[in-house]
Amino acid sequence: MTDLSLKSFTAIDRVADLQTYIDALSAFDAIAELQELKQLAARRVAADMRILDVGCGFGLETLRLARLTGPGGAVSGIDKSAGFIAEARRRAQQAGLSIGFEVGDADALPYPDRSFDHARAERLLIYLSEPSRAVAEMRRVVRPGGSLALIEPDIGTTTVNLADRALVRRVMAHEADTAVAQSWLPGPLAGMLTDLGLCDVSVATRVLIFPPDLAAAYFASAGTSAHHDGAISDGDLAGWMEGIGELHRKARLFATIGYFLFTAAVR
Repeated sequence: MTDLSLKSFTAIDRVADLQTYIDALSAFDAIAELQELKQLAARRVAADMRILDVGCGFGLETLRLARLTGPGGAVSGIDKSAGFIAEARRRAQQAGLSIGFEVGDADALPYPDRSFDHARAERLLIYLSEPSRAVAEMRRVVRPGGSLALIEPDIGTTTVNLADRALVRRVMAHEADTAVAQSWLPGPLAGMLTDLGLCDVSVATRVLIFPPDLAAAYFASAGTSAHHDGAISDGDLAGWMEGIGELHRKARLFATIGYFLFTAAVR
C-alpha cells in the first residue's frame, strides 16, 4: 500500500512522488458528499465575479470556479506548493482557462484590499498554527458585501471499521494529535469568523466515505506513524496492517470522516 501521510501536505514539494498525492487528492475530491459541500459553497458564486481560491493546490476547484464565473469573471489561485501551482497552470492551459495562479502564503496574501467578491479555502486552515490570520487575510481582500466559504474536516471524527476498536481509537487519536495543527477546527471556526467581523455565518456538514483504495493507503500510513512515535506496539502495527489489508482485499473496508462548510458575509 502506498504511503499517504497528511503531514506531507505541510511540505508537499519535498515528497518523492508528487503524483501520488495528486492522485490521492483527485480521488478524495470525487467523493459524493464532498462534492455536495462544494456545490453548496458554489451557490455564492455567479458569472462575472472575482474569485480567490486560497490553498488552491493543483486547481481542482479553481478550474470549476473559472467555468462558473465565465469570461467576464476573474479567478485567482494561490498555494505554497510550487509543484502544485505548476500542475494547476498546466491544467488551466490545457482547459483553455485564464486563471492567475501564484505561489504564496495564506497568512500574507499578495492582493489589494477589497479586490475580490468571494474567497474560498478547503483543507487549508487545519494545517496552520494560527488559522485566524489566514481568515483575516481572506476577509481583507474581499469587498464589503462579498463572501467567504471554508471547507474543513474534523480530524477527530475519522474512523475505520477494524474490529479492535481500542486500537482504532489509539491510532486515530495519535493521528489527530500529530498529523495537523488544528484537529478539531470546526469547533472554534464559527466563533472565529464572528470575532473577525464576519456576519451571516452558516454551517453545513456531511460525513464523507473514503474510497477503498485511498482508505487503505491513508489508514496504513496512520498506523505506521503511530508505531513510529511509540503510540502502538509492533504487534499492534502488525494487527493493524493485516486488518486493513484483509478488509481491503474483501472489499469490506469502510472509513469515514466529518466535513464542514462554513460560509459568511463580509460587512
